[in-house]
Amino acid sequence: MQNITDIRHHIRTVEQTRQITRAMYLISVSKRRKAISMAAANTAYHKRVHEMMKEILQLAPNISHPFLRKEHPQRTRTAYIVVSGDKGMAGAYNHNVLNLATEHMAGRDEVYIFTVGNVAADYFQREGYRVDIEFLHTAQNPSLHNSRQIARQVLELYGMDVLDEVYVVYTEMVSAIVQTPRVERLLPVMLDDFSDVEDMEIHPNRELAYEPSPQEVFDTLVPQYLIGSLYGCLVQSFASEHSARMRAMDTATRNADEMLGKLRLQYNRARQAAITQELTEIAGAAESLLQGPQT
Repeated sequence: MQNITDIRHHIRTVEQTRQITRAMYLISVSKRRKAISMAAANTAYHKRVHEMMKEILQLAPNISHPFLRKEHPQRTRTAYIVVSGDKGMAGAYNHNVLNLATEHMAGRDEVYIFTVGNVAADYFQREGYRVDIEFLHTAQNPSLHNSRQIARQVLELYGMDVLDEVYVVYTEMVSAIVQTPRVERLLPVMLDDFSDVEDMEIHPNRELAYEPSPQEVFDTLVPQYLIGSLYGCLVQSFASEHSARMRAMDTATRNADEMLGKLRLQYNRARQAAITQELTEIAGAAESLLQGPQT
């Protein structure tokens, strides 16, 4: 029979753990609600920008611009912006997005890694990869300001001809239960990247006029498109992380409740057994006193 003191100590430990998991669940509920509100506000803008980009690319197939680079270099230099959380305890959220990033990097000529979130940075360093840029304090603060900071550094490296391609690896929140890791190409901007946008009816004689020039239009449009896309990815990842953490902490809390039920049952049985043993010893001692000393 397990010692009563050990069982009592085990119960206290599980109760403390349950308090932590319940608190983390409630925090994630609040943060997820905030992220969903941010995602809803960004969805209409994100959709319209994608529609506009697809329309421009369809109407101007012969426009030449570094952001629309079509020639394929002999040796591709690829940057990955990998978005993870700053901590674990979110089920398979971090594991899935990091696995997808690693799989997509396989076989690439030259890879640059930009991490958003401490988990991603720690993972790649532990696996022997070189992390080129760490965007700290960004995973838990998916703001337009942080999106601009990321876009600024990416565009600077791309403009210096250090990079040929830029991808973002993030987690899309399909629903409260389903979160799907995804890879999206940010640069160069290509028509194939907008396959999710419904085809628009384009008049064959329609022409697109650029004011003041195609170069200046794309110099302004593509950075804004990049900032909006990154912001959407950060918000989706933030919402996905807290959705996953809600489920994980809810499961942990229910497991703790179940364990507490079993431990309390063990405690009651052990306590009853101890009381029975004490009564038996008292009865035995009383009987010995009644019988008196034996000669």
